[in-house]
This record gives sequence, C-alpha cells and structure tokens, in this order.
Amino acid sequence: MENTLSIVSLIIAAMGFFLAVFIAVRQVQSEERHKRNERLMFLADRIFDSSIPRELRQPFYEEYISMKGNGTAVKFWLLEGEREKKALQPN
Repeated sequence: MENTLSIVSLIIAAMGFFLAVFIAVRQVQSEERHKRNERLMFLADRIFDSSIPRELRQPFYEEYISMKGNGTAVKFWLLEGEREKKALQPN
C-alpha cells in the first residue's frame, strides 16, 4: 500500500513539474509577442511622423518590414513616396 502511494505521489509531482514548465514557456512566449507588438507600434509611429525627413525614417520602415509589419504604415509609406516622386517630376 505504501509503495503504491509513493508511486502515485511521484507521478503527481512529475505532472506538476511538467505543468509548471509548460506555464513558464507559455509566459515567455506571451512576453515575446508583447515586446514585438510594442516595437512594431514604435516603428509605425516613426513611419507616420512626417516631421522627420523621409530619408531618416527609412531605417524604421526597413525594420518594420523585416518584422513582418504590414498594413496602414506600409501603405502610407508607399503613397508618400509616390507623392514625392510626382512632386519632383516637371509638369
């Protein structure tokens, strides 16, 4: 009887350990996603900031793209580039 009880206790302890490791891994993954989202928002803010010259915003755009950023910031960047090209072309 004691032998069975110690085996059951050992199995429960092992399951608890694996559950704790699983929870810790999930927590780290969640924090990494959160950090990535914060960085993408920071980069998008720099991309949209027209008070910064376009050539100085280029590295922010490139990092944004490298982090798989897409959407409004990319569309803004491309449209802004097209507007600048049209403005530089002689009529």
